[in-house]
Amino acid sequence: MFTRLASNNTIFLTGVFLLVLQTLYGLYWAWHDISARLGLWQDEAVAQEFLASLTFTQEFFFFSHVTLNIIALLLLLRRSRFVLPVFVVSFLFDRIDWVMMTNHTLFNNLFDGSGLTMASFTVQALIITVLTILTFDIGTDPSDDRRA
Repeated sequence: MFTRLASNNTIFLTGVFLLVLQTLYGLYWAWHDISARLGLWQDEAVAQEFLASLTFTQEFFFFSHVTLNIIALLLLLRRSRFVLPVFVVSFLFDRIDWVMMTNHTLFNNLFDGSGLTMASFTVQALIITVLTILTFDIGTDPSDDRRA
């Protein structure tokens, strides 16, 4: 049974770069949540209103997504084949969080993340593509007879 990712360094480094971007993006949004909880927002009333508007379910999906991105990055650096399923779960949790936040008026008024959201969605699709190529060794070794 194969336990390691394909060894194509260009594809691997592309995956690392994209997953670092996605992880930083998640941490960027996590910082907004954490900084509100720490009382670091200039307008404490808005911070409290923002925190009160978040449900446990939404917070669970969001912070699970951020944590799974970090785990996926570590798995990718170790070239573990578990990176693909972990990232797919992270992606699903992010999409659930995104749907929950779509109608969140206060959040949408505070942060205009529409451009970032589409960029993130595109990066996530690219990450899944790269991880699929690495996981299943698709087209990475031209001398491989298994593809014939």
